[in-house]
Amino acid sequence: MKLKNKLNRMKHHMNHTSSDEKTKENIETCVQPAQDQQTVPYLEEWHQLHAAPLYLENQYVIRREVQYPLDHYHGRHALGELFPIWERWEKELTQHPLRPLERRPEDLLFFDTETTGLNSGAGNMIFLLGGAYFSRSDVHVSQYFLPGPEAEVAFYYYFLKEMKDSICHLATFNGKAFDWPQLKTRHTFVRNEVPKLPEFGHFDLLHASRRLFKHDLPSCRLSVVEAEILGFQRENDTPGYLAPMLYFDYLQEQHPGFIEGILTHNEWDVLSLITLYIELSDRVMQRGTSRQETMEIGRWFEQIKEWPQAEWCYTKAAESKKETEESPSYALGRVLKKQKRIEEAVSYFERACREENQHTADAAVELAKYMEHTKKDVEKALYYTEIAADARQYSEEINKRRQRLRNKIAKGNAG
Repeated sequence: MKLKNKLNRMKHHMNHTSSDEKTKENIETCVQPAQDQQTVPYLEEWHQLHAAPLYLENQYVIRREVQYPLDHYHGRHALGELFPIWERWEKELTQHPLRPLERRPEDLLFFDTETTGLNSGAGNMIFLLGGAYFSRSDVHVSQYFLPGPEAEVAFYYYFLKEMKDSICHLATFNGKAFDWPQLKTRHTFVRNEVPKLPEFGHFDLLHASRRLFKHDLPSCRLSVVEAEILGFQRENDTPGYLAPMLYFDYLQEQHPGFIEGILTHNEWDVLSLITLYIELSDRVMQRGTSRQETMEIGRWFEQIKEWPQAEWCYTKAAESKKETEESPSYALGRVLKKQKRIEEAVSYFERACREENQHTADAAVELAKYMEHTKKDVEKALYYTEIAADARQYSEEINKRRQRLRNKIAKGNAG
């Protein structure tokens, strides 16, 4: 198929100019001059995309550089809102997986890849490495494009060599499970010719998004989170499933028009990671925007053993009359018990036991344990065990407890 026909076939996927022309006028570009323009097909078209080749012996890689001002809005957040979010985190007295500890905003790389497939095997190749990082005045989007499999050494060499020395933490969307392990796999093939992989901390924002948004969204795919939470609508976006096909078309024709849309797609991805981190951090630090979200944040604090913060979230949720997936009363009792505040915990277990929800049986079991082992009241322990058995149609553990308590009472009566 001729190049012209292929481009016409894909034209509705490759119209990727920003819908906000005023914003694009504010974008600064940085292009490094090529050393040997004759070796790169369609070099002028690459320059029009704000990209240029970097050479390593007989290989080259394409680097694209774009800068955004801090007051650029990507959806409902300006990129520069990261700095006040950072200041708020510094005032937090508790630890949290999203808290940046002693890092600066400039230490983060908001990172995403584009690959030839979604499997994690060695045959899957990364062809685009994209990252966004902060300076005090701008956000820099830097993308490295692999023009062919033979250029992997140059590809990883320049990505690792030119990564800012101060960057020590990644922010990704499913990067712990996919992007970074895939990069490590490909790096092993060229590790003797390129810099070592740095040791990074890692914010995987997919996991945080699932915690906070799973009850409100049909899925937690980034495009859904962008549209429903971040207020960013993609116009003329290249769907991710088209990326491998377009890349293979590029390998045949070498024309950058085939992957222009992929570059824009990846650029939007890394910018969305910035605003998603801002949004998630804000919600965690205000302890949720709804009862269910407050419960999820409380459970997050509970899992990292920040008991006072978990208790605060569950208490706030208990004050609301809206339904939640988990009983706040039972959650409060559980956290108080872990803090050895047994008598307070019992009062909340009793409340949860009366609420007749999915945690009625759990609360009744806790009360049965308390009555048997602390109060030495076997009959009352059996009473709560019967409530647990009624609330949960069948449980081998509850049935064993019930039988054991009945035997205790029978022996006591016999004696």
